[in-house]
Amino acid sequence: MRWYLLLAVLGLSVAREASFAERPPGDQRLGSDRSRSAVDDPDSGYFASAGVVRFQLIQGRLRLDAPRHRKGSQTQELGSVYESITVTACRGIPSLHYVFQTPAQRMTLSVQHATHVRIESVFPETDERVVLDQPECGPVTLIFGQGEDKREFTGSTLLHVRLDDPAGFDQHFGMLIKRLLRGRSLRQLSKSTERILLTEAAAANAFTADQIHQCLQDLRSSKAAKRRKAEKQLLTWGTPVLPILRSIHHDDLDAEQIDRIRKLRNRLRWRDDDTPRSLAMLLINDRDHWSRLATHLSQEDTQLANVYLSRVGLQSLPLAGETVVRFASRPE
Repeated sequence: MRWYLLLAVLGLSVAREASFAERPPGDQRLGSDRSRSAVDDPDSGYFASAGVVRFQLIQGRLRLDAPRHRKGSQTQELGSVYESITVTACRGIPSLHYVFQTPAQRMTLSVQHATHVRIESVFPETDERVVLDQPECGPVTLIFGQGEDKREFTGSTLLHVRLDDPAGFDQHFGMLIKRLLRGRSLRQLSKSTERILLTEAAAANAFTADQIHQCLQDLRSSKAAKRRKAEKQLLTWGTPVLPILRSIHHDDLDAEQIDRIRKLRNRLRWRDDDTPRSLAMLLINDRDHWSRLATHLSQEDTQLANVYLSRVGLQSLPLAGETVVRFASRPE
């Protein structure tokens, strides 16, 4: 099968918005299916806008767009390339099983209830095996190899775990994810997101982690007006508060706070496809992502990031020669 290169221009607007609550800034949202279909990668195949299923990247995680699916099974074989796909649904929520096989690679993609995504890639010649598992909730897991040679990484988004081994991730999953996203490469999205992160870190007049924690304390206030004010403030700050909310243990919260935080997260979970800017706003206060990114940054960019992290009250990144702290990687 012949693979085509999509030439796409990603908007890199960096104008600061007052709020990122509930959805990305309007000028960064993707257009309708009709406008997108004209620029789909010609090789998107089953995953094109008019294909049997449509994938989205929402806050750095893959999911099926539930209303856009067709149940059934299809198989095709072109030369040495074999593909098969089966789509089922329960109460309108789709699941799928997809197989892609060439002499050089075998891939199996399974999605349960639209959000639990598992991809297994094997290179038959070397028997190299990599598994990417994204549950409905909780961290994404990336596993290279098996047994004593196994390397395992976890993170809250695909962008996190890709940074642990960008070359290996792209070699195994880059082509498939580009097809799932109709020509949008996770590698390019990550690069564009990084540029915006650094621009925002240099320019942002940020709120602090202490301010977020104070709002969380106010969510348990006996005064309804105080609780509403705190909730409104967190929504106004938008998706940059999510990494800090995620870092708080439930043991430190009462039932009222836990319930309100759950509702806040739901309201801050948009339904539009990710853009570099919306991803940057999601990750700008994510110390774990900055830590992984630090291994790929120059000394100057690392220092710039540290100025921002210090300003918001998060731990600074190690400079060259220091140990990089990885909070989300699971011990081997």
